[in-house]
Amino acid sequence: MAAPRARLWLVVKSLLASAILVAVGLQFARILAQPALNPYPFDLRVGYLIPAGVLYLLAHCCWGGFWVRLLRSQGVSVSLLVGLRAYFVSQYGKYVPGKAWVVFIRVALLRGVDGGKPLAVGVTATYETLTSMAAGALLAAALLPRLGVLPEEISPNVGWVLGLALLPLALAVLNKLAARRIAKMRGPDGVPLPSPPLGLMAQGMVHGVVGWLLLGACVSLGVAAVAPGDPGWHPAEHYAADTGSMALAYVSGFFVLVAPGGLGVRELLLQATLGPRFAAEQGADVAAGLAAVIALVLRFAWTLAEVLAAVGLYVFCRPPVRPLPAEPAHV
Repeated sequence: MAAPRARLWLVVKSLLASAILVAVGLQFARILAQPALNPYPFDLRVGYLIPAGVLYLLAHCCWGGFWVRLLRSQGVSVSLLVGLRAYFVSQYGKYVPGKAWVVFIRVALLRGVDGGKPLAVGVTATYETLTSMAAGALLAAALLPRLGVLPEEISPNVGWVLGLALLPLALAVLNKLAARRIAKMRGPDGVPLPSPPLGLMAQGMVHGVVGWLLLGACVSLGVAAVAPGDPGWHPAEHYAADTGSMALAYVSGFFVLVAPGGLGVRELLLQATLGPRFAAEQGADVAAGLAAVIALVLRFAWTLAEVLAAVGLYVFCRPPVRPLPAEPAHV
């Protein structure tokens, strides 16, 4: 009975994901087909997209590096490159509705690593993801007034976002208490429950914030790559708003579980938050089109960078093969 239900739920999630992609595609097609955008008042400057891709990878290295530290705290002997290999390859799993495949892929890739037990890998992967998203939620809440699309009085009423930001630390405390209780029940010979140190979890918020700050610079580069007139890259001018836009869009896309890789949700929110910047000079229709193109161009550049990193790490950074135990000699 459980198997048919699981298959039905997979079908439902797949249909929802497909509906989101179709709706977003139609929305962008409608925006880009407007007469005000013909001919299109923008160019594509690839020179800005290359550093945008590099900064995107560095942001994920901040988050992946934190996950490696979590693994080591639980006795998983993994090098930084091998850990980043599992991290970047697992990003393909986010395109499956539900995003659970991210954890499954990491477990599979670290199965042969010393100490790489599924429970330790799965628990640390969950904490890493929640901590990164919590840091993004915290930045989004702090920078909401800078986006120019929401009333400033909304910003003080975001206690739920701050609660989300503190969720990983709260879970770590509960995990620590549960681990102690289970250890007493199992005795000294029992297998301990994975329990990340609270100090390391707090440091993970720093890893997360640094990653989001890098992604904010990526958005500034995306604007410079597409905006008309080659305005150049001036990140200081709109950096806070760009960082807030990216954090809000990315975190929202993550929590819409049926959206593969946040596809559609992230682009729509970027369009909504970036569009007002161009409305005064270009008009509302052109501004919406420009913001849509920026969001799509960034998605393409980041996906390409992610694929190159994952393939390179998968091929050249394989974990060392553990020697098989010697067979006893026959007398």
